[in-house]
Amino acid sequence: MTDDCVVFNEASEKTSESLVVLMKAKDQEAWQRFVQLYGPLVYHWCRRFGLQEAEAADVGQEVFRTVSGSIAGFQRNQKGDSFRGWLRTITRTRTIDFLRRKAKEPEAVGGSDAQAMLLDLPANFVDEPVSPDDEEQILVRRVSDLVLENCKPESRQAFLRVVVAGEHPSSVAADLGMTVNAVYLAKSHILRRIREGFAQLVND
Repeated sequence: MTDDCVVFNEASEKTSESLVVLMKAKDQEAWQRFVQLYGPLVYHWCRRFGLQEAEAADVGQEVFRTVSGSIAGFQRNQKGDSFRGWLRTITRTRTIDFLRRKAKEPEAVGGSDAQAMLLDLPANFVDEPVSPDDEEQILVRRVSDLVLENCKPESRQAFLRVVVAGEHPSSVAADLGMTVNAVYLAKSHILRRIREGFAQLVND
């Protein structure tokens, strides 16, 4: 039977640690997967640090450029070191750099606002990280979205209605013109793809 959704290729099915190794080797597919998985989390941090939507998107690009130039030196040298913590530090640094540049601009283009945000840095950039649960939810949602975007429409609907909405498979099958077995298979295949996506997240 043809799979209901195909999103992870051979390179992207590597383990989480292998993803970092591939990134260090400048593997383009690994980099694409990294940006797809962690882009929303970087954006979330930027917004939490006080940036507007467009600013967060721009700083996010700077973050990934910095990661590209720094990934070769990433290591876990001490207990507690984590990839996510390393990425968050880069995001914080690039955000501060952005605000400092903006603070030098004329007030008409937002310089005064940036100056005020810089004065609030102790409050905005505390060492205490964002709630791990919030971060996990962002990553879980992103992995699920990437999988579902690449599934057949009927399989996606069946999965969402059975797993998320809690509807009975038989009623979902009748509504979508599927067999009950096809609904169960769609659910199983999509859950497997989501688990594969979770395996790509760097252990941190």
